[in-house]
Amino acid sequence: MFIQNLRASTAECHKELERNNLSMALLSDNVDENIYHTYLTRLYGFVIGFERYVYPELNQHFTNINDRKKAHLIEDDLKAVSNIFKNTLLSEVFFRATYTNVYKSAGALYVLEGSTLGGQIIVKHLQKKMATDFGNSAYFSGYQQKTGSMWKAFLEQFTALPQSAQEEQQIIKGAIATFKIMDDLLSNNKENILAYEN
Repeated sequence: MFIQNLRASTAECHKELERNNLSMALLSDNVDENIYHTYLTRLYGFVIGFERYVYPELNQHFTNINDRKKAHLIEDDLKAVSNIFKNTLLSEVFFRATYTNVYKSAGALYVLEGSTLGGQIIVKHLQKKMATDFGNSAYFSGYQQKTGSMWKAFLEQFTALPQSAQEEQQIIKGAIATFKIMDDLLSNNKENILAYEN
């Protein structure tokens, strides 16, 4: 019941993220190295910051949390397409202000882990539309053949976490906030991102 409620509650912001101009450009026939590089660069600051500042708090609830790190995959991909590697790390204040408890943090992890499923579609598209060197994206390939089993293992631990309706609501809030943050990052809406710190 909780997962169904979570999916229903996040459906609209999930669609908004998919309708983001950069998201659509990545899945268009005209995707190129610049679109690919821009997408990963804008996402990178959130992913590495989340792993650095939030993962430690989730460690006791998700036994294989460190196996889920992906910032290094984005780094590998960016280095493969450009000599320019821009560190866009969001501040620790941003993460502390946004993810104020383990439930909101778990909601964010749900979004990040769910993206590995979509990544399987994206990497196939990139392999068709881009040069081989760029199409073999480490980040979008994620866990590769283990993607299904990693998602299943995550869901088992994730659904065991909330012990009350209030905790479930906190998870939903964290997931919704994360979808919106990613939408703002991909749109380069820095003002909106800064607002989370206040």
